Amino acid sequence: MPKKKTFEQALLRLEEIIENIENSETTLDESVKLYKEGIDLSVFCGNQLKKTEQEIVVLKEKADGIFKEESFENTEE
Repeated sequence: MPKKKTFEQALLRLEEIIENIENSETTLDESVKLYKEGIDLSVFCGNQLKKTEQEIVVLKEKADGIFKEESFENTEE
């Protein structure tokens, strides 16, 4: 069974791909393959961030000491 990649692993690989393409360390064919891989990694990372953002719950303490759950999106300004 293949090991599931983490956000951090995907981000590191994406950085490697960008560096290789920017430094022209690859042939045109290799660059296209790396670009496709980079797009897939970018989508994966975006989805992971969106999923994580949806799961984040911020606890805010009211003045009376009762905690209130509030979604992460409601705290952004």
